[in-house]
Amino acid sequence: MEFDTKIYVGGLPWKTRKEGLISFFEPFGEIIHANVVCDRETGRSQGFGFVTFKDAKSAKRACKDPNPKIYGRVANCNLAYHGARVPNNQPIQYGY
Repeated sequence: MEFDTKIYVGGLPWKTRKEGLISFFEPFGEIIHANVVCDRETGRSQGFGFVTFKDAKSAKRACKDPNPKIYGRVANCNLAYHGARVPNNQPIQYGY
């Protein structure tokens, strides 16, 4: 299930790109997808991104330190589903 292999990484330095996320997180396990969310008009990083690992153990290892230092800045990371917001206490729809 993707929801236990995907991590959210916030507080990224503005210069961080996809390759930087991969470089930082690949020691924790095989990465199948990574992206830094950027503004559509300016292309500038919005300071957060996502990394999807091949397996849940890798994602949990990557989140063991919830505040890693990435390129000199203290970031935050957690399993992506922990931050999911569901209106009116409705069940989360994962799309599978």
